[in-house]
Amino acid sequence: MAELDPIRISYVQGFSKLSLWYARKRILEGMSDFEDAINVRVNLYRNTTLYDGKIHPSTEDVGNEWGEILGRLKTVFDKHIEEDDSTLLEEEGLAVLWPYMESRCQKRDRLDIDFHKQPYESWTCDYKKGDRLSIHIANVYKPESPLVEKKDWFAAALIRMLKDSQVRRPEIKMVQCGTWLNSMPPFQSLFPEAWMEDAIAGREVRYMMGHWGQFENRRGDFHAPNGARFRKTGEFPYTSLVCYCDIEDVLNHLETEFPEAVAHNEAMGYVPGA
Repeated sequence: MAELDPIRISYVQGFSKLSLWYARKRILEGMSDFEDAINVRVNLYRNTTLYDGKIHPSTEDVGNEWGEILGRLKTVFDKHIEEDDSTLLEEEGLAVLWPYMESRCQKRDRLDIDFHKQPYESWTCDYKKGDRLSIHIANVYKPESPLVEKKDWFAAALIRMLKDSQVRRPEIKMVQCGTWLNSMPPFQSLFPEAWMEDAIAGREVRYMMGHWGQFENRRGDFHAPNGARFRKTGEFPYTSLVCYCDIEDVLNHLETEFPEAVAHNEAMGYVPGA
């Protein structure tokens, strides 16, 4: 096995225990049954070697191996769920999952961005909503932050993505994003005031990083303070919000407020749609 990354190990273990804690909470409060809590509400499956990047048990049958793992996890939950302290449930649950997670914790080069595979760096997008461009975020700059050290790169990549969308799909005029980052002023600063005017709180907690991304810090480690706050209050530290506005308004804002990002794209020789 390739060398393991201690930061990644720390993240996966801390995050998995928090996820098991939350799954237990949902079951005890009558919000979910066991399979809904594990498959739909927490992000455990995607941290295992079984995840192929496409099929997920929230919507599809992923095979017998995951079913066997769920059975073993169910035994752990049945044994410990009524205990006042969830420590044993979390530890034994992680022990069931860890053989399928360990090899996903291999060391990777930091800031090694393949611009052919990741032309927009930390940003990706799709048109699943039909009439809007939906945008998504994952920090490729670890251990640096896209909202601090790499903010100009982050803004520049967003400009490229929005301009390329205008070339590819000129009929799409609106952009939207559902994420906990919309509750953070540094992220809000990338967008015009209209971005927050009709913000909608995410109604359902699902496994996606729009809710769960707040438990990973800029280094890629588990965000222990946010995890502790979640356990104490029972509420996510940052509300996941769906925000949207006109693409052209976002571009005008970025090009006015982030001249260094514009200069960065010019230095790259960026041409929209090329």
